[in-house]
Amino acid sequence: MGSVAGVIVALYRLCIVKVDNVRTLLALNHSFLLWVILSIFIALILEVVVRRLPFISGSGIPQVRALIAKKMDYDPLKVLTGKFVGGILAIFNGLSLGREGPSIHIGSTVGHWFYNKFGGLDSQREQFITVSACAGLAAAFNAPLAAIAFSVEELQRSFSLQNALNCAVAVVSADLVSKLFFGTGPVFSIHLEGVLPVKYYGLVVLLGTLLGVSGWLFERSLLWFVDIFKKIKRFHILIPTALAWFFMLSLPQVLGGGHELVDGVSAGLFSLRTILILLICKFFFTLISYGSRAPGGIFLPMVAIGAMIGSLYHQAITSVGIVDVFYLPNFAILGIAGFLTAVVRAPLTSVVLTAELVGSFGHFMTLLLVSIVAYIASGFLETKPVYDELLKMVSQSTHPYADSQEAELSAEREGEGTDPA
Repeated sequence: MGSVAGVIVALYRLCIVKVDNVRTLLALNHSFLLWVILSIFIALILEVVVRRLPFISGSGIPQVRALIAKKMDYDPLKVLTGKFVGGILAIFNGLSLGREGPSIHIGSTVGHWFYNKFGGLDSQREQFITVSACAGLAAAFNAPLAAIAFSVEELQRSFSLQNALNCAVAVVSADLVSKLFFGTGPVFSIHLEGVLPVKYYGLVVLLGTLLGVSGWLFERSLLWFVDIFKKIKRFHILIPTALAWFFMLSLPQVLGGGHELVDGVSAGLFSLRTILILLICKFFFTLISYGSRAPGGIFLPMVAIGAMIGSLYHQAITSVGIVDVFYLPNFAILGIAGFLTAVVRAPLTSVVLTAELVGSFGHFMTLLLVSIVAYIASGFLETKPVYDELLKMVSQSTHPYADSQEAELSAEREGEGTDPA
């Protein structure tokens, strides 16, 4: 099951890389108008598909948790197909969305299908879904340890040795499959030359506080944008698509998940002013993209936002001679771990995932420190775990993420009541 999820997610990840490149080539080869026309067509298709299959909208993590909690049910093959194709098309349109949430959702549908197909005890249903969801995360980021931590902190909310072992088997097989596709190197090319000295730990605490406040702002803003888009009945995906046209001509770095953006800011390729502009645009473009209900996650965009905050902070303190330029990559990864913790409220997952993304556990202490501080700071501001808040919206019938089973059944009844002739 883990291998099957790994293969599908690896293919999904590969397709996203390809469409990302195709979009860039179209713009660079004077085919911008062609991309605009295609993106309009795709936005309209996505809107129809999301309306017919509401479960595929957004990251998919709230849907997975609702599925585990038996608050909803759906046809796994329909959702798998819709999420796979829809996520790829959203990235082609340039929306600021990531692959991690959809990968978890895709993985969970594999487990859901296996459970429905081969049966089992009712108590095993959660295990099928959870294990395959974690396999999806492992394949998405080459991060098996983070996938196990995610199952404990986000999906199951409790520790069981048997559950952890089941997840371990699945994530290892999924990670092996992913490595066959993408190699054994870390996801990001961040070169960390040295460990941050203890004398700078006070600066880490200050950064963690800043990240906690930033995470609170992001979480509140995201939910506000989701509510705003609830009121838009038509052409909601066309809104971020139109913004993507503007950014393609002015700031193409903010399009897509933000992989190259993370590598760029950690390597010092942008000035302080440029990073500030990129941060503001990426921040709001992510909110608009996710609020539109297009299939796609916020994890990778949050990684990019965190890296930019860490880089901005480093450049600011470097300009007054407090710390060496040498430590820019260190502050970039501190920004990633702290911002993820502040928004998701899952410090263990955030720390382990960041370490695996950059391929180094040598900076674990500073990552843990910044995450703890960010967790406390965001908690002081009464920040709620973003996926918990989105899960509440999943359970509300008035929300676009609401349980669509009733709608699907109604549609089937209408179809049955229609004379075929």
